[in-house]
Parts: sequence; C-alpha cells; structure tokens
Amino acid sequence: MNYLKKNDKIVLTFFLEKKKISVFSGILIKIKKNTFSILKILQNYKIIKIFFIKNPNLISIKKYL
Repeated sequence: MNYLKKNDKIVLTFFLEKKKISVFSGILIKIKKNTFSILKILQNYKIIKIFFIKNPNLISIKKYL
C-alpha cells in the first residue's frame, strides 16, 4: 500500500451517484486528519485548494507518476 506524503503529485477524482464529476491534479502540500491541501500552478498563478473528506467512498486519490 502506498501512502501519500507531502510534495507528492496526485490526481483527485470526485464521484456522485456513480458518475465522475471532476478531476483535479496538483502537488499535495498539507495533510491533516480530515483535510488536505493541493497546490496547482497555472500560468504563474498559484492555486491552493483545501479539500475536506466527508465521505471517503466518493473521492479517489491516486499518485501521479
């Protein structure tokens, strides 16, 4: 089993009613018990998104190689 660590490149997919809704990729910068933060750089802009894991069955997190 692979564990996620700080500065790992990940791909995040959200599911709702067995359909893929959105995909977000970036660098994992902060991990806490129920939340994690992802950094993405687009055209010299830093985008930091904070995700709250309410239902882990609806979120897929994979390492980006």
